[in-house]
Parts: sequence; structure tokens; C-alpha cells
Amino acid sequence: MPNSTAIPRDDASKLILLHHLDLNLPNYAVDLDISSDDLAQLKIGLDGFDYCLKALNAATNYSNALFAFKRALRDGPINANVNPPSAPIFPTAPATALYADIFGFVGPLITRIKKHKNYTEAIGKALNIIATQSNAIDITTLQPILSIDFQGGHPVLHWKSNNTDSLEIEADHGNGIFTLLTIQHTTNFQDNTPLPASGTAVIWKYRAIYRKHDQQVGHWSQILEVGVKG
Repeated sequence: MPNSTAIPRDDASKLILLHHLDLNLPNYAVDLDISSDDLAQLKIGLDGFDYCLKALNAATNYSNALFAFKRALRDGPINANVNPPSAPIFPTAPATALYADIFGFVGPLITRIKKHKNYTEAIGKALNIIATQSNAIDITTLQPILSIDFQGGHPVLHWKSNNTDSLEIEADHGNGIFTLLTIQHTTNFQDNTPLPASGTAVIWKYRAIYRKHDQQVGHWSQILEVGVKG
């Protein structure tokens, strides 16, 4: 149905929808009988969800850094520059009291908007509350495409979610063996494995596979090779 409502499945897209509604819904508040209480509740939900995802990302990165630190202490390589990871920096928590089931509020709000006598498809598109039609994806054919940049000398991997739940990443940090590095629910990951000793360079390799319902799906990505310097 071209005019059906879609609440996104993944958290990142849910957050984008909240931001979009918070920014644009006030423009239609009078025409659609959206109250100031509705707008305030939407903003509180956005602030809480945004804080939660940012805090979760900081905690996940710190957990991954601790895991890499432990692995280097335990298994090497012997020339690794081993330093404890810095403690995570969390965002400031919202001062306003939060509430549970944000999308239990947003879903009925969208339904109410679309049933209003003044609602038009143009408004739906402006608010980004009309589901886009797309062909079903055959998950058995999915293959992640990894890209990379660097932060403080550490590789940062990026990929598209393709409507999957997570990405399983394995790494070879120069010993010729791929081992599990992380399972990520976001679409980027910074590898905080200790860098090689100063003045040396090592080839790190990565490969990844999508996960859905706690199972691997599709094919492993092509191996991504990265030169990492100490």
C-alpha cells in the first residue's frame, strides 16, 4: 500500500524519524490538531532515545576496547603497544523525566495524523511517515561491503545494515588467524586493538557477515586489508 505507515525496524532509522518529526511536525500542528503536549512528549522521547543510543555506543566501544586490551595482554602480538583504554565519555542525560514505550506513543500519533481530515499525501511525505515501497531482499544473497577510515590511528569500519539485525566482524591482526572481533548493531565500529610498536607497521585484515534473528545470513564480505602503523 503506497500510503501505509512504516515505523523503521532499526534503531538508527527510528532516531532519524524522531528527529524529522520533532523538526517538521510543528509546521502542521494547527492543521492536524497536534497539541503542545503531543509535541512536548515527542521531544522528550527523542531526547531519551538519542541519549540512550549515544550512551550505548560509548559503552559498546569501551567494552570492545577492553576486550582488545585483554586479548593483547593474553595473546600478543609481542610487539603490541599495550595501554589500558580510556574510560568512556557519556553524553549528558536528559533533565526531563523520561517515559517508556516511545513508539507506543509515536505509532498511534502517526495513525491519528493520517486519519485527520486535513491530512494529505504531501504532508505524509513532508513528515516522512509514508512507507516507501521496495522489493523484498533475498537475505541469502546479502554480502557486506566494508569501507574504512581512521581515528587516532585506529581503523573505523563502516557498512550498510540492509535491514539486518547486526554485523559479525572477524579480524586477523597480523598472526594469520581470523577471530571474532565484535558483533555490532550499529553501522560503524572502531577497532581499538592496541597498535603495533612505534615505528612498525602491520597488515590487519577484516571480514564480516550479516546476522538476522541471531543467525548468520548471506555471504562473508571480501577481506579488507589495512596497513596499521604504530
